[in-house]
Amino acid sequence: MTATDAGRAPSNSFVGGGPNAEERVARTITVVTAAAALVLGGAAVGGMVEATPYLAPWFTPLAGAIIFGGLGLVAIITFLVPLRGIRLAHGIYAAVFLVVQLAWLPALQEPTPPSVNPWVLEVAALGTTAAVIAWRAWIAWVYVIVNAIIVGVVRYISVGGAVLVEPLQYALLTITLAGVFTALASVALRNAATVDAATAELRETAARSAAATARAREQARLDALVHDEVMSTLFYASRGEGSLMPSIRAQAADALLQLEELRLGRPERSGDVDAAAFVSSIRATVLDASLGIAFSQHGSRSRPIPGAVSDAFAEATAEAVRNSLLHASDARHRAVNVVLSDTSVEVMVQDDGDGFDPRDVAPHRLGIEVSIRGRLAALPGGRASVSSRPGSGTVVALGWSDS
Repeated sequence: MTATDAGRAPSNSFVGGGPNAEERVARTITVVTAAAALVLGGAAVGGMVEATPYLAPWFTPLAGAIIFGGLGLVAIITFLVPLRGIRLAHGIYAAVFLVVQLAWLPALQEPTPPSVNPWVLEVAALGTTAAVIAWRAWIAWVYVIVNAIIVGVVRYISVGGAVLVEPLQYALLTITLAGVFTALASVALRNAATVDAATAELRETAARSAAATARAREQARLDALVHDEVMSTLFYASRGEGSLMPSIRAQAADALLQLEELRLGRPERSGDVDAAAFVSSIRATVLDASLGIAFSQHGSRSRPIPGAVSDAFAEATAEAVRNSLLHASDARHRAVNVVLSDTSVEVMVQDDGDGFDPRDVAPHRLGIEVSIRGRLAALPGGRASVSSRPGSGTVVALGWSDS
């Protein structure tokens, strides 16, 4: 999965819904190499014409189409597939490139004059650049050496095996030039992988911070409840004054009700909020988790929304987003959509990560069952569902109806 010795970050181009740094760098290198191939192709036309009389008729058009047209095709493919597909396309091209160079030997019908250079040897850097993108750095360097050996052998046999010095010079020149391109591409990709790793770490840190903030808020609510309700109830109950028994029972019942609300994940009771405040609450929740999550709102609502519903949606959304950031780091796109109407409220949290089988979630992992499904189920008219399967991303749907 890595292409440099330092290792590449996973293809988790999720932030901002676009590609990560390594993917962007790989595409840039591909486009630059394809442009260079056009220039080299134009410069190689003369060599192709000179070498054609000494080769099988099929070689020159086929080799030219594969080397120059193939790289153009790879450049197009890189804009259609993620980083994994980009690496695969370059790996295929790099392997085929060596085959084309070796095919010069069976295509050679008679030795060429020393003045006729095998044109396939003059574009060796195209294959080595593809190898850097496709594989680990050490494999790319092995490729450079293998390519140089092939260059030397092809040049030696092409001139009839009479002179050894010139083929060695060709091989050393290939190592030098291809090595420069390999080193530059390796450094660029390694730096991009470092940026991606740092970005992923920041995203995970933000998710952990949001989770810690939510836990601290719940603990503060529990502490306040214990201090204001439970302690005073226990104090009055310990005095055992008969005249206070009705009020004690009422206070104890209220304390127990609030404890039960905390156990079920319900927020403290609050007043109604308007639709704008509800949307702002969801948006703030999303921004607290990550700046790169797409957010959208559809529809409108004139009726107020109960505060308990707004709080439940905010906390369930926060849990869904945290789960996505932590467990779907491979996702390329992540979005939160709010849909409002006068009869219902819906929030969709979705990503296109690898997904999972909900049946495989361990029983002690209560994030989905308690913080999402349980949180909405505790609301009259509330509902929540989690849809996912391996390879198909995840969708968390939160809904509430007041009709």
